[in-house]
Order: sequence, then structure tokens, then C-alpha cells
Amino acid sequence: MKPVLFFAVLAALSCSLAQGGELSLQWIPQARVEYEGTGYREVPNGWELKVKPWTPVGGIRWREDLSSLWAIQTQYWMNRASYAQEFGNSAGGENDQKGQTKLALHSLWIDARRALAGSSVEAVFGVNGVRQSFDRKDIVFRGVSEPNTAHEVQTALGGHVGFHGQGRGRPDHPRGGPFWDGELLLGHYFWTHNTLTTEDGSIQRGGYSYSFRLETGWARGKSRWSLGYTRQLYEILVPGGRRVTPGTESATASLPINKTDLFGFFLGYTRVY
Repeated sequence: MKPVLFFAVLAALSCSLAQGGELSLQWIPQARVEYEGTGYREVPNGWELKVKPWTPVGGIRWREDLSSLWAIQTQYWMNRASYAQEFGNSAGGENDQKGQTKLALHSLWIDARRALAGSSVEAVFGVNGVRQSFDRKDIVFRGVSEPNTAHEVQTALGGHVGFHGQGRGRPDHPRGGPFWDGELLLGHYFWTHNTLTTEDGSIQRGGYSYSFRLETGWARGKSRWSLGYTRQLYEILVPGGRRVTPGTESATASLPINKTDLFGFFLGYTRVY
């Protein structure tokens, strides 16, 4: 389901139950998106590929308060994909590979939140998913240009738990007041998939994820303006070992262990309703 359609369906289902909520937008002008793929291929001592572009990242977070104790929240993050330099080699250094990689990352977190008695902290539990696609071109393997390109899509679904805390400040004061908001979510993937079938090498499917967000700013009336920091990790384990040109000793197209680390400072705006 496309993210826009998902939000529309969720809105329709929750409107009859909601007692209020908030819609937040986050924008990271230049986030660091670090991808590292590792694992075994045709060499006995392993393989590694890396690409670490700077890229804009956007997030949307939608919360609905169902009662004084319960709330639901959905958040979606994505980066603006563009080609960046890829570099990698086997652990022995004999199979050097370079090229250009475009990494497109999309993540979705859906959860329920239960306020803990006597505090502003909520316990969180829910499900999350990630989709990341790779396009590789201009590949040079062992000093020789690879004539083909590679396209791979990885997806993962799992569950998460965590904590959320906030301080509302004085939004009803004529001049407003400071606020803070933060959460830590820890997840595990139960299902993963990649579009490239493996030629050699394998690994048990699975993986894990986490999302950390902390922001502070000024609240006035129904609006909040903030500066924050987020760090998100997505590790997807899939069968790996595919070459760009199957059946030959060519460049690497996929790997079994795929870790993407996204982090940066963001500007945020929240509207309370």
C-alpha cells in the first residue's frame, strides 16, 4: 500500500475514536545515510561494500489520542535518492570494486502508546517495515569496467517496543513556552525479502532496527516549532551472494548483511488539533 493511501485509510478508521491529536513534519537538509553490505561471496575471507551519501530526508508523524491513557501513532521517513560513490573490496583486498550506487530508503512505524501512571512517559509497542532499493552503475571490478548495471529491492517487516516522553511547556500562555519530545524504539524483523536470487552463500532471514528522536522548541497555541536530532538503524538479513553478471566472476550485486544508518539534525513543525 502506498504511504498516502495508508494514511487516508488510517485517518478514516480513527476519526470516530479520536479525542485529538497532532501532525508533525520533520526535515533534515543534509542527513548522513551510511550503507554497509557485508558477508561471504565467492572468496573465503568475505566481502564488503559501502556507500555513504549526504542526502535530504523528510519525515511525517501523525498521532491520535484515543483516551487519557491510550494513543496511536504512525510515522513515515524517506530520503531523496541520488547516486554516490560506492567502494568495497574483499577482506583479502584482491577483488577491489568501485562504482556508483543510488540508495532509496522508505520506513514506516505504526504503534500504540500507553501512558504510565503518574508520569509523562508512555510505553510503546507496534509494527514497522522498511523498503530500500539499490541501483548500481559505472562499476569497476578488478580494474575492469563492468558493462552491466544492478537493481535490487529489499523489504522487511517486524515489531518494536520502546518509550516516549514529552514536556508540553505552556502553549496556552500568550507568549507560549518551551517544550521537548523524544522517543526510543527498538525493533526486530521477522520477515525479509530481496528481489535478487542468490547464486552462492546464504544467511538466515531476519534483522533489527531502532529509531531515536529528541527535539526541543517553542509551543504557542496549537503550533510548535522545534530543532531535533534523529538516528535510525535498519539491518536486513537476506540470502546474498548475487553477481552483477550471473555465472561469472563479476562484481557484487547483493550481499546477505545490509545495514543502513540514517542520522542528522532536523527542523520540525507540529500542529495540534
